[in-house]
Amino acid sequence: MDALYKGILKNYSIQLADTVSSKVDLIDKTYDKIFNALEAYISDVLPIKLRVSNKDEYKNVLEEYERYESMLVGKLDERDKIKQKMVLLGISRELFTHSLPLIAAEQCYEKLISDVRNLIVKASTKARKNTTFDVLIELIEEYNIKLLSTKVYWDKPEKREEYKKFWNKYKEIIKMEDKKEKDKQKQILFLKNDLKGLEKNKNELIIKQIKQKLVELGAIKQIKNCYKTIKGQYKKIKC
Repeated sequence: MDALYKGILKNYSIQLADTVSSKVDLIDKTYDKIFNALEAYISDVLPIKLRVSNKDEYKNVLEEYERYESMLVGKLDERDKIKQKMVLLGISRELFTHSLPLIAAEQCYEKLISDVRNLIVKASTKARKNTTFDVLIELIEEYNIKLLSTKVYWDKPEKREEYKKFWNKYKEIIKMEDKKEKDKQKQILFLKNDLKGLEKNKNELIIKQIKQKLVELGAIKQIKNCYKTIKGQYKKIKC
């Protein structure tokens, strides 16, 4: 069963690499297949391996496995499902280094981040929007710790250098003793970095939401619009 699932995941990873010119729904189906295979392995195979194998061999995944099990209780909303997939990906970095190679895992993380951004845009209340932002921050941190920080080969050297600067800032932030200030600075760092990779014409709504969040965090200032169009001309108004 172990070998079978590893073979299945390797096959799906190859499919993902071949979907560059495929339709969006076909790509989404491939992502679903990967997450379904990970879920089936963690639910059906890993518990048996933990019983019959030396637990020291799996000490790096035990905590994440327990975290995954705790998320199976109750009804899951879209945010919970994304967090569940995030935990599955974290476990996969230990168990499927070759079957689900870094490039495929990177695409899976990016897909989850994109899904969370969409949930933020669709959030109907301020409270829901804020809790979804919390998921985005958690996911970005997991993506960086579990994957990008271990990435050796980068297509563009300048991207690697840019990431090094980001990672150094992150390491300085996590040394902070004030938990509240540390959490705030992490949010600012992650959201500013996330903005850099978003194309304005394709991501106008989420860019607006992220900038608003940064305003609330005191990271950027909101510029008031002191002009409006009156009879085809811009007129200054009282701000």
